[in-house]
Amino acid sequence: MNKRDFLSRVQQSAGLESPKEAERLSVAVLTALSHVLPDSEARRHFASQLPGFLKSRLAEERPRGLLLTADAFLQHLGSALGVRAPEAERTLTSVFGVLRDAVSRGQVGDLEAHLPTEIAALLAQKTPPPPTS
Repeated sequence: MNKRDFLSRVQQSAGLESPKEAERLSVAVLTALSHVLPDSEARRHFASQLPGFLKSRLAEERPRGLLLTADAFLQHLGSALGVRAPEAERTLTSVFGVLRDAVSRGQVGDLEAHLPTEIAALLAQKTPPPPTS
């Protein structure tokens, strides 16, 4: 999926006013997800699966391997977005739902396998699987 399509879908899904805001939110969500990946190899693998325009943004981030519960993760994301946890959760749902469509099912499964269990469960619960072809 190209940048324009990805951002257009995030913009529509999250009810945003501009592609620039969709990009800001997308980068924040994907950066927060990269923060909880356990090591630099998992982070590199995650970044390699993203649409091209997002890869470079994550390459700039240093590995963190944060150990967070789902609630703490939403607070971490909310802090990056400047919003409270419920709004961070809605943003996470919107961006991750578009990401599910942008990459293969196997790539999404790979990411979820490397995330802390609570966060992977949050993603699975909040974002419906892509339609089968």
